[in-house]
Amino acid sequence: MEIILDCPSYIKVGLSFLGILAAYRSGLSLGYSILLFSVVLTLWTGTALQGLLYQYKALLFPENYLLLIVILMLLLFTESLDKTGRMKKTIAALKVWFKSKKLLIAGLPAMIGLLPMPGGALFSAPLVEAADHDKSVDSVLKTSINYWFRHVWEYWWPLYPGIIMSIKYSGLPSGLFYLIQMPLSIASITGGYVFILRKVKDNTVYEKNKSFNLKEMSAAFVPIFIVVACSLAGSFVFPSAGMGKTLSNLAGMITGLIIGFILMFYNNISAFINSLSLFKKKNTWEMMILVLGILFFSTALKIPLNIDGSLTLVTQMRDEFLTMGIPILLVIALIPFISGAVTGVAFGFVGASFPIVFALIGSDPQMNVVIAATTFTYICGYFGMILSPVHICLVVTNQYFKTSMFSAYRFIILPALTVLLTGIIMASLYYLLIK
Repeated sequence: MEIILDCPSYIKVGLSFLGILAAYRSGLSLGYSILLFSVVLTLWTGTALQGLLYQYKALLFPENYLLLIVILMLLLFTESLDKTGRMKKTIAALKVWFKSKKLLIAGLPAMIGLLPMPGGALFSAPLVEAADHDKSVDSVLKTSINYWFRHVWEYWWPLYPGIIMSIKYSGLPSGLFYLIQMPLSIASITGGYVFILRKVKDNTVYEKNKSFNLKEMSAAFVPIFIVVACSLAGSFVFPSAGMGKTLSNLAGMITGLIIGFILMFYNNISAFINSLSLFKKKNTWEMMILVLGILFFSTALKIPLNIDGSLTLVTQMRDEFLTMGIPILLVIALIPFISGAVTGVAFGFVGASFPIVFALIGSDPQMNVVIAATTFTYICGYFGMILSPVHICLVVTNQYFKTSMFSAYRFIILPALTVLLTGIIMASLYYLLIK
C-alpha cells in the first residue's frame, strides 16, 4: 500500500488522466468520469478527508460557483437566441457580408472568439450549424472548425484571463507581450485554413444582389455585444471595489447576460417560456456535471501537501523531473504541456506552470531569455490545452454536433502542430536575435 501512495506524482496524475479516458470509453459520462478520478487523485495524494474538504471549500469560492452559474446562463442564452428567432436573422445578414459558406462557417467562431468566456463555443456552435443550412458539411468537420477558429486569438488577445496572467508572471510590458505573441494567431489561422477549412467543399456564394441589412445583423449580435461590453466594464469597475480579475470578469458577464435576457424577452414571454425547456434536457445537466468535474480535477492538482502550501502535485512533478536528470528545456516544455492537458484551460496551465518556469530560469534573466521562455512556455501549455479531452469548448462542441470525443483530433492535430512549431521557431529567434 505504501508503494502505491509513495509513487511519483507524475504517475498519479498520468494514471488518473488515463483512468478518466478509460471510464469515459466504457460508457460513463465524461463529467462523472472526471469527478470519480478527481476523488481518486485526491485520496492518492495522501491527504484523505482533508483533501476532499479542501475541494469542497474551493467549490465555495465565488470564482468557482459563479463559473457554474455563468455556464448555465450561457446555455439558456444560446437557447434564447434560437427561440426568439434572432439567430436566423443574424445568419441571413452575415451571408451577405461573408459571401460564401467557407468564410461564414469559419468567420463566426472567430468573431465569437473575441469574447473571452468559459465554454464560449456554445455561442458559435449554433451559428455554425445555422450557417450550414443545407447540411452539406460533415458534423465532425463542423466540430473542428468551430473549436479551432474559436481560439485563434487566445495567444495574445488582452481580454483573456490567461493572457493577463501570462503578462503578470513574465513581467513583460503588455505591448511587448502582444507583439511577440501575435504571429501565433497568424499561424493558427493559416494552419486552420490549410488543414481544416479547405476540406469544406461547398463554397456557395450567398445573396449576391442583396444589400447588407444592419438591423438583421444586430438581432443576435446586440445581445452578445452587451455581454462583451458588460464583461469589459466589469473588468475595470469591479476591481476598484476589491474584486479579483477572474471574479470581476464573471460578475460583469452575469450582468451582461441578465441585461441580454431582458432585451430578448421584453414583450416576448412565449419565447421565454419556450427557452425554459432547456432545463428539461439531459444534455444541460450533463454539461453542469462536466464543469463541476473539471473544477474538482483542477483543484486536486493544487491541494497543499505541506503546512505552508508550497508543495502540490504540480510542484512535485517539477522536482521529480529535475531529479530524474531530464534537461531543463524539456522540463520547461513538459510542465505547461501536462498542465494544459489536465486542466484544459489557458489560465490553468499559465497559473500552474509560469511561476515554476520563471523560477527555473533564475532571478535576474536577460530580456532575450524572458521573451523566449514566455513564448515557449505558453505555446507548450497551449498545445496541451487545445488537445485536451477535458477542454470545455471541445466537449460542448462535441456534444452540440453529437460527435465522438476524439473524432475532431484528425483535423486539429496538424494545425496544432503547425502553431507549436511556429512557437518553437519564434522562441528560438527571440533568444538568438534579441539583445
